[in-house]
Amino acid sequence: MIKRLLALRETRRDEKMLDEVVTIPVTKYTDEALLEREIASAFSHYPLVAGHASALGAPGSYLTSDWDRFPYVVVRGEDGRVRAFYNQCRHRGARLAGQPAGTVKNFVCPFHGWVYGLDGALKGITRAHDFPGVKTCDYGLVELPAAESGGLIWVGRTPGETLDIPGFLGTFHEDLVNFDVASLVQYKKTKVVKEANWKLLIKTYLEGYHVPYLHRDTLAFAFKKGVIAHDEDGPHIRLSAARTNIGETALKPEAEWRILDYASVYYTLFPNTFFILHPDYVSINTFWPLAPDRTIWTHEMLYRDADFTGSAGQSALAKRFRFTNDTVFDQEDFAIAENVQRTLPHGGSDHHVLGLAEGLLAMFQQTIDERLTGPDTAAPTTPRATGRHS
Repeated sequence: MIKRLLALRETRRDEKMLDEVVTIPVTKYTDEALLEREIASAFSHYPLVAGHASALGAPGSYLTSDWDRFPYVVVRGEDGRVRAFYNQCRHRGARLAGQPAGTVKNFVCPFHGWVYGLDGALKGITRAHDFPGVKTCDYGLVELPAAESGGLIWVGRTPGETLDIPGFLGTFHEDLVNFDVASLVQYKKTKVVKEANWKLLIKTYLEGYHVPYLHRDTLAFAFKKGVIAHDEDGPHIRLSAARTNIGETALKPEAEWRILDYASVYYTLFPNTFFILHPDYVSINTFWPLAPDRTIWTHEMLYRDADFTGSAGQSALAKRFRFTNDTVFDQEDFAIAENVQRTLPHGGSDHHVLGLAEGLLAMFQQTIDERLTGPDTAAPTTPRATGRHS
């Protein structure tokens, strides 16, 4: 990868993407019926990232969904296995776990006190004599597919299915293993609502064209003369962005090169997770649609304990989080996405035009569009080429 980036630096061009100018209708970000189709396809037929595995460090530790349209709870059992259930009492539907994360011995319904074990089994019915003929074995929690893989917790929406995360991610799963994502720990997780379409938010990450302008006072120096190389595996995209210091590789033997010393590596984990590997920390961003113009954004920042020790280490982490989360993501990337969203319903143009350096945006859009009719199917693509360039 470093060799690819060094070669691109010589040409001062990103690696060839679609090699054509593409237009995308603005209705992709405003049409409510389309959003419902996206939720019924991309958000229903593929594994979804629930969080980092460190959130489930001990038996009884759990985390809950950030999205009310998919109300799950994931918990580590006494046997060490990770299981997911609908976060819903089988009696009258009350939410069992009300906090984003925590630790329990059992799940106790706050409405009428029904008790469920960490394996989802109904252990007790309050005033059981009022339920003659009701067997506890018939009213365990509804289990969902769950997996712990690549250092992440994954959940599926179809009971009875099995998640094959290595198969789903392909070679990118090997990256998660080789970067030892499982050994990281969580620093902080935030959850806010942004006034923009979920795809617009993700697409701010997928090109470096904007960096010298939108990030002129923040990231631009770190990515001076930056170029991007990319790979695809199934519906996922990996892009590597050369940092300003990549020329320093000439001072080291190739055997000592380490990609994160000279580049940041980004992944779109289909459909709604953007995973970023920086030299000394990791960001997991997820995007959960509420409406065509409203999205829940979560950001979970991870680090290695040994890299940030003591009060000085925690202070350094806090500084990195403020810079990445508050300044770069919130005040720059997503503020401009909200700016764009506000203009869309009011005319001016019925489409966006994407240049050669923005081809990954069109590829991401095409991946979503191809799956609107169901998993592993190809519908007609909607990004439209306006001309081919050599």
